[in-house]
Amino acid sequence: MLSKRSDALISAFVLTLYYVGVADGNASDFVTMGDLRRSRRGQSDSSRPGGMIMEGVGFQYTMRFQPGFHLHNLAQQQGGDGGMGDGTVTEAPMPMPTPGTPPPEPAPTEPEEPEPTIPTRPTSAPSEDTPPATDSMMMVPKPSDSPGMQPSPSPRPSAKPSMRPPVPTPPSSTKTSIMQPHQTLKNLLFGSPVEANLILKTPNAPRSKGKGFLSLFEVIKFPNTKCSVSMGDIRSMEGVCYHEFECKSLGGIPTESCAEGVGVCCVFVNGCGDVTSQQILYFESPNYPNAVREMMICVLIINVKKGVQQMRLDFQMFELSRPTNGDCLDDQFIVSGHNTNFQIPILCGINTGQHIYIHVGDSNESKLYLSVFMKVSGGGRSFNIKVTQLEDDLAPNNCLQYFPEAEGLIKSFNYDTDGSIVDNREATYFNNLNYAICLARLKNVCSVSYNTEQLGGDQPDFQIVNKDEAENDLISDGQAGAGIFNCPDDFIAINSVPLCGERFNDGRESDDFTMHATVRDTAAGPIILPFRTDAEYVGRGFRLLYRQELCA
Repeated sequence: MLSKRSDALISAFVLTLYYVGVADGNASDFVTMGDLRRSRRGQSDSSRPGGMIMEGVGFQYTMRFQPGFHLHNLAQQQGGDGGMGDGTVTEAPMPMPTPGTPPPEPAPTEPEEPEPTIPTRPTSAPSEDTPPATDSMMMVPKPSDSPGMQPSPSPRPSAKPSMRPPVPTPPSSTKTSIMQPHQTLKNLLFGSPVEANLILKTPNAPRSKGKGFLSLFEVIKFPNTKCSVSMGDIRSMEGVCYHEFECKSLGGIPTESCAEGVGVCCVFVNGCGDVTSQQILYFESPNYPNAVREMMICVLIINVKKGVQQMRLDFQMFELSRPTNGDCLDDQFIVSGHNTNFQIPILCGINTGQHIYIHVGDSNESKLYLSVFMKVSGGGRSFNIKVTQLEDDLAPNNCLQYFPEAEGLIKSFNYDTDGSIVDNREATYFNNLNYAICLARLKNVCSVSYNTEQLGGDQPDFQIVNKDEAENDLISDGQAGAGIFNCPDDFIAINSVPLCGERFNDGRESDDFTMHATVRDTAAGPIILPFRTDAEYVGRGFRLLYRQELCA
């Protein structure tokens, strides 16, 4: 068997050298010899022109010159069955012995392996879905190793494919091939030097797969995480890390680099009439930071992303017209599209620095509407609201405000007296409020202390008003009120005790109700401060400093 394989390889090499000579310009010699056909028994047969048959031990090699085979058809010259062609020439099938033809002489007495048949293409039109050829050349050590080359049950001469007479063509547009069973010459180059690389492969070896066009580029992926950009001494803004092209296509503003320089921190700024689905965005008034001084209806629609449970609104800048006796009449900021069992008050006045959480996990539609109505002309208004869609780091259910830090500042809406744009009318809270302020209880915390910050000025630092039916104050001026009888309508509850009046004092730290005192919440469980008002009377509100205290 080893001898047979060696003879086959030697014959292939001899044919290669011969055919390279033909490719170098000796086409006439090839045509002359192409009329010669040699059989296994040494008989010549010139009835089948167009090729030369040379035999080794157990193999036949057919050498031909195929005209019209251009280099750009290289990808189509090898089909899934090992055959070769340019897609425009159909080769005839192997002929069978016809009646009247004398039968071939019997095979030698010594049994030898049946020789493989050379794969040929069918007589039908060439298939358009022929798989592309690889650049590899496959050599079959023995006929039984090749699929589609089954030995005949009885020894008989193998029919050979028909060969077309060669037509000389310019070497620059032709391709010469030496064909063996499942064997292709790779990279046969015309001219000098000539290179022929023969690669031995098994018939069932997987074909190499090229990377194709995308191999020219490295696809770099990075997560679209949150990022921040500093705007000098003014403020900082948050965005999402995108590729610069993607950022611009989404309508964002590319700023500083992120993802190790591959992406940019993309900031999204939206205005009146926009529809957005971004995770982090800024809702700004027209010509921000310039003031708006005319009537306006401004609506932003936010598509709630899948998996989002809450949205947090941070009022970076919020100055609308002040309320009138606790009601927002001239200007209104209205949120809609949230959960039906969750109340969000109508806001106006000065609320810069405030925030609210909007619960949207159980809303009927996956849209949130932020609407600003400016009903009268004159005066200045301006707003810049940061909107963040939250899948985690959520506030407790039905908490309008949430403070996860160990210490901070809590104040009622429209508490500040001074604004940069709005006229400095009297600051008051709103009518018909009913919302909860929640704190995250940190580890090893047993109590929370609250103190009012004494700012001074024309209005009291702490003021929650309650009157009787005769419009008399239930708590005298400059006094603290505590309990349900003193604070029946408007109050903030700490330790489940309603507090009101013009002093912040529950009587536990000090019994002097004309003085502010520390109020401690020592109750177990969630830390919640409910704030409620009616529709009758309003005061300035509250501004409290809180601090969580460790267990003693």
